[in-house]
Amino acid sequence: MAAPQEPGGEAAFARRIDPEREPGLSPEQRRLMAQVELAQRQRALQRRLRGRNILLAIGVGAMAVGI
Repeated sequence: MAAPQEPGGEAAFARRIDPEREPGLSPEQRRLMAQVELAQRQRALQRRLRGRNILLAIGVGAMAVGI
């Protein structure tokens, strides 16, 4: 079964909603969207920092073994 299409050819579920320009959103919906986006950015930052910390630990360990 195919996904429903909009006239522009983009599926409805894949369209990005801009809360600033969307007229039908309540203040509560705007606040919830902002919270979800902030949580997503924080998770991405945590993944990036975790990777950097692992590489740093490996580098420090290699230096300690080399000494």
